[in-house]
Amino acid sequence: MITTPVLVSRSVSALSGVELLDALRENEIRRRQAYGESLGLIAEIDARGLAGPLGYRDTAALVREMFALNPADARRMVTHARALNAGVSPSGARIEAALPRVADALAEGAIGPEQVETIHAAVHALPATASTDDRAVAEKILCEAASVSEPRIVARLGREIAQRLDPDGHQPDDQDPARPQRRLDITERHNGGITGSFDLDTETGALLTTLLSPLTTPRASDDGPDLRTPSERRGDAFADILRLAAHSPDIPTEAGEPATLLVSVTLDQLTTGLGHGLLDGYETLSAAHIRRMACDAKIVPVVLGAHSETLDIGRATRIVPRRIRRALIRRDKGCTFPSCARKAKWTQAHHIIPWAQGGPTSLANLTLLCSHHHHVLHRTPWRIRMIHGHPWYLPPTH
Repeated sequence: MITTPVLVSRSVSALSGVELLDALRENEIRRRQAYGESLGLIAEIDARGLAGPLGYRDTAALVREMFALNPADARRMVTHARALNAGVSPSGARIEAALPRVADALAEGAIGPEQVETIHAAVHALPATASTDDRAVAEKILCEAASVSEPRIVARLGREIAQRLDPDGHQPDDQDPARPQRRLDITERHNGGITGSFDLDTETGALLTTLLSPLTTPRASDDGPDLRTPSERRGDAFADILRLAAHSPDIPTEAGEPATLLVSVTLDQLTTGLGHGLLDGYETLSAAHIRRMACDAKIVPVVLGAHSETLDIGRATRIVPRRIRRALIRRDKGCTFPSCARKAKWTQAHHIIPWAQGGPTSLANLTLLCSHHHHVLHRTPWRIRMIHGHPWYLPPTH
C-alpha cells in the first residue's frame, strides 16, 4: 500500500528540518513502490502480448514509445518486470519469479531501481553450477545489503559470492593468452604539461588502482581538511608513483643513461632563488622551483657564461647517496612532517639548509618529506630545525 504523502497542503519552506527529511524519505519510498507497481503492469502487458497487435516489435519498444525512454532503459524495465514477477510458459504452466525477495523489498520501498539492477546482474553472473538454494541465499544476502549500501558495494559483494561459489573460475583454454590491449595517448601543452587518456586491461588496471589507493586518502592537517578534489588527489598520487619509479635501480636507460632531466640555470639564480632556468632546454621554470628539484634528484650541472654560453657540462650526480638515504630511512621511518604517515618509499630527501646555499648533504642536514609536504616547506613559512639529531618543525605564526 502506498503511504500517505507528508506534503499535503503545507509549503516546503514551512517545514522544519526533521519534517523535510521525513518528507524526502517518504517520497523516495513512494518512488520505489511505484516502480514496483509499474513492473507488475509491464509484466502483465508482456504476458498478454499486447505489444505486437499495437504494432510494436516487443514490450520494450512499447514502453520506450509510451514514456520517451532511452532504448536501454526500456529494455531494463522489461527485464526487471520479468525477473520480479511470475509468468506463464507457452504451455500454460506457471513460472515462478526469479527474484521474489527483490520484488518484496521493492514493494516495501527498502530498495530502488538502481539496487534492483545491481542484484539482478549479480545473480545472473553466478556460476552455472550454483544450485537453486545457492541462488536463493545469494539473493537474500544481496537484498539485505542493498537496503543499507550503495549499489557499487552490492556489486562487489555479488562478485565475492560468485567467487566463493566457484573459486576456480572459468576453465582456462589451451590457447595462448592474447596480448593485453593497453593504450596511452599523450598531448603536450604549450606550457610543458601534458594531458591525455589511457585504456588498460584488467590486470594492469588493478595494479594501478592498488598503487593509487593508499596515496589518494584525504590528508587533513592542523590547518583544516584536505581541499583537493578526488581527481587532484589521484593526480598527486600518480606523480608520487612516477617519482618512486624514477628512483628504481631497474629503470630502463635512454641513450645509455637513466632518465635524466637537464636543468640550465646560473649559479647566482640557483643560490638566490630569483630568476628562471630551463628544463630540458626549452621549458621555463622559476629558480625557486629548480632549487626544490635539486633537493633529491639526479641533476646534470650546466655552467653558463655571462652571455648564456655553455662553458661546461658536468657529470650527473645523485645529491643524496644511497647510504645516506638508508640512514635517513632508519632514522625518520617516513615523512617527518607533523601528522603525516606517508611511508619512506614515498618520500624525498630535503636539505634543511638548501644545497644551493652551501648546505651539506649529510644526515644532520637532511630529513624525509613526502611530495606534498616537500612543496609546503618550499612555498610556505614552515621551517625545520635539527635538535639532538632529529628534525623539529616551526609552524608559521598564523
